[in-house]
Amino acid sequence: MQERYTKIMQDWFLLEPALFQVLCIHELSANEQMSCPVRSGRKLLEYNPNIIREMTNAALEEALRAEAVRILLKHPYERRPDGCSQRAAGLASNLVIGDNYTHARLRMIKPQDLNLKRGMSYEWYAREIENGSDGENQNDNDGGNGKSNSELSQQHSDLAELWEDDELTVQAINGVISSVKDWGSLAGNLAEILQTSLKAKINWKNVFSGFRANILSSKKKLTRMKPNRRTGFQNMGSVRQFDTKLLIAIDVSGSVTTQSLRYFYGVVNSAFRYGFESVDVIQFDCGVRSVHTLKKVIREQMIIGRGGTSFQEPINYAHEHEYDGLLILTDGYAPQPVIPDGFKTRLLWVCENENCYKNHKKWMEESGRVCTMQI
Repeated sequence: MQERYTKIMQDWFLLEPALFQVLCIHELSANEQMSCPVRSGRKLLEYNPNIIREMTNAALEEALRAEAVRILLKHPYERRPDGCSQRAAGLASNLVIGDNYTHARLRMIKPQDLNLKRGMSYEWYAREIENGSDGENQNDNDGGNGKSNSELSQQHSDLAELWEDDELTVQAINGVISSVKDWGSLAGNLAEILQTSLKAKINWKNVFSGFRANILSSKKKLTRMKPNRRTGFQNMGSVRQFDTKLLIAIDVSGSVTTQSLRYFYGVVNSAFRYGFESVDVIQFDCGVRSVHTLKKVIREQMIIGRGGTSFQEPINYAHEHEYDGLLILTDGYAPQPVIPDGFKTRLLWVCENENCYKNHKKWMEESGRVCTMQI
């Protein structure tokens, strides 16, 4: 493998500088246990010598090319969709590559092969696959070579086994993208996508965590169990009790898809992972339709509403009930609300997807922070 890999890298040094550079930040490592020929993650480029041995040089270059493009897209290091299996993540990554990169030697499954829309994000494809769009029935289109559904499923699962968030490696990949002048076979649509990815994006999980820290309120309580700083146990000491009133408002208007509503409730459940003991949840369209106080993860939910949208409703509700923080989960398509005088609630807008984020970010930032669920 080492000789063949070196030969391909020598050719890419002049012809494919982006692919060459991004593989150079990975260490080549053998792994006979995986069912896919090559995979990446944790700064490793792993290969199965038993599978590679049976591949032609052209097929090996094809596999390495796909993995290099995947790394440039940062799928193994930055974007792991919530609630999706490794198989869904691996197959979704292949769909994005097949949809955006056309090369004579690279045969990848495409969204239309699974009757899925083109031009969607990696996270969108992963959730569609997880929810039942089973790509394993399209063996030939994914280079299955007659492999069974279970074998292909295992391949896609193994492909994503090493994937995890790694900010340092993301920065190294961004350095490659920003320094490349000759994109070789990546020129065109994919090069534009890679360059766009350098722009700062907001991860709603990080924002949520920081949002909690910002709105955390403290109350001082006297106690005999702790000595006073100045007089010891002669006087009562004090402890701080932390408490936060958080309201999550879910847009249930007709423009929000059922799939997005499921993901919205995933955001609600994540509040408990960030230290909130309870959260109040309202559903709203042109009015507040339901109000619930939750103290544990919810598995099922009933959606009420599906009419028009008014952001004024959750804004007014949060103001009247004096909440410390308000999260509004929405697609953003409604008139800009008027923030009441004396509004002290910290506001976080969580947009349904990247397009909604781009369309509404400007006016949303006038009242609070903005992020998107799909990064």
